[in-house]
Amino acid sequence: MTDATSAAAMTPDQLAVVDACLDVLRQTPSALITDIDGTVSAIAPTPFEAVVHAGALRALEILTGCLHTVAVVSGRAPADGAAMCGLPGLIYVGNHGMERIVQGAPWTHPAAEAARGPLAAALAEIEAAVRAQEEAPWLLIENKGVTGTVHYRLAPDPAAAAALLEPIALAAAERHGLRVSPGRMIVELRPALAVNKGTAIRDLVADLGLRGAVFFGDDVTDVDGFLALRALRDDGTVATTCIAVLAPETPEAVVAAADLSVAGVTACALTLEAIAARLESEGALSTPAEVRNELDDGNG
Repeated sequence: MTDATSAAAMTPDQLAVVDACLDVLRQTPSALITDIDGTVSAIAPTPFEAVVHAGALRALEILTGCLHTVAVVSGRAPADGAAMCGLPGLIYVGNHGMERIVQGAPWTHPAAEAARGPLAAALAEIEAAVRAQEEAPWLLIENKGVTGTVHYRLAPDPAAAAALLEPIALAAAERHGLRVSPGRMIVELRPALAVNKGTAIRDLVADLGLRGAVFFGDDVTDVDGFLALRALRDDGTVATTCIAVLAPETPEAVVAAADLSVAGVTACALTLEAIAARLESEGALSTPAEVRNELDDGNG
């Protein structure tokens, strides 16, 4: 998509988002950071059916040649994010900051690694307890190694499913020293660590010496990233902007924490394409990142 074509296809509000992102990304070195599900990939009935929007994928590939850093920060395992995107030039931060892949090298937080056994046990207990009360064909348990997600999107009555599931998940998490966080038709279990998308993005900013950072997200776990970037902006560390990708079920906390918004995955992809077209026409803002050893070693 050319710069002129992308601009012609966009609303004035979308163009305003593009301009705000470009203002930040021109503060070199800079990074464009995005979540996956609900942001560059439409929410699918199951996580295994999700596909990254083709336009977003094209834009991310172009941006790797224009920006210092392009990163995915997701609740998915980083290997899953890398398989979905298929772009080796991206940094993949997964499991809400507890794992990452940088230049092909994987890293897992040591305390999160130690939680694999308790996590698996808790997920098994949740499944058994729910199925003991009803058949629950809607229940989907996703063990991502160091975090786990319990999905109830397929339930005929999601509110009733949540009411059944949440106290069971809380009790299982407490027994195994884990913590629970809600999301869009999901309940997530994680190790009891002070690690989230916000701490992961702070690490990227510090380790890469970034002067600008843009983050696209859609759910409550992305709020940590939004708040981290807003705090860094407020103290003068880095220029930032936070973009919420909206859906009918978007939590109000996401809208409140974001600076701007776009209406859905397709609009997000169009926005990324327009940003990529503008930056490509201007030439690379900086040499694509040679990521520091701190990221490879997990010391960022």
